[in-house]
Amino acid sequence: MAKQTFRTVALAGFIALGMTGNALSQDATTPDPKLVVAKLNGQDITRQDILDIAEGMRPEIRANIDQVFPQLLDYYVFLSLAAAKGRAEGLMDDPTVKETIAKNIKTLEDNAVREAYLNREIVEKVTDATVDARYNEEKAKFEATTKDLPAEREVSAAHILVKTEEEAKALIEQLKGGGDFAALAKEKSIDPSAAKNAGELGWFGADSGFVKEFADAALAMKKGEISETPVKTQFGYHVIRLNDEREKPKPAFNVAKDEIRATMIDEMRLQLAKDLKEGAQLDIIDPTGGAKPKQ
Repeated sequence: MAKQTFRTVALAGFIALGMTGNALSQDATTPDPKLVVAKLNGQDITRQDILDIAEGMRPEIRANIDQVFPQLLDYYVFLSLAAAKGRAEGLMDDPTVKETIAKNIKTLEDNAVREAYLNREIVEKVTDATVDARYNEEKAKFEATTKDLPAEREVSAAHILVKTEEEAKALIEQLKGGGDFAALAKEKSIDPSAAKNAGELGWFGADSGFVKEFADAALAMKKGEISETPVKTQFGYHVIRLNDEREKPKPAFNVAKDEIRATMIDEMRLQLAKDLKEGAQLDIIDPTGGAKPKQ
């Protein structure tokens, strides 16, 4: 069983207690983090002190921090008093305490130095100017590869699907006699969606993924036509009405600059990782971390 610290277990209890109470009203403005919310033995406790101990908690709790703020404040007071009492009893000289402090100091140093280094080597180099230049470059490449694409025809169609050819032929005759396509689609079609959309299929082209027999027949028709003969597919027999036709809009370059920035940062990170590894002596002993493959 994984070791759990008193802090982990106790904090969960405090938060569970807080979340069962009534929610506090949320002000439209966020309180100042420097706001002094209490004094403990003459020392100020600020709102930020309480927010700091909430780091690492579930997002939904952090999003409603004021609901559990009184419990967190009480818990902070408890932790502070316990730490002061431990110091008074000489626990700063305890070997375990010293080891923990040394590890935490090393972690804090590593985090601070690493963040400063990565900001200098990556983040600060990805400026608005470099992002704009990359954006313009990518857009120019995209437009160069798409400007000569051949025009593609798209059609908007509706259909009525029935089981037999005889039913389809009868529907065609009804439509020739002035029958209402939408009404017949809702009444007769075995397509489950027809009851809601009256058989409307929207816009599609040759590469739309529709069954080939159906797509070929629809694309061969002209605007306003109803298929002269039933179109057979694996689903049954279709009566098609071509609503409209158009040239398929050419693809647009819709990559956001934030995406460009994220891509550039990731590319620089990968390159930096490669360069750093090449300058280090790295021996991977067990890349799986001791995990055994499932039999």
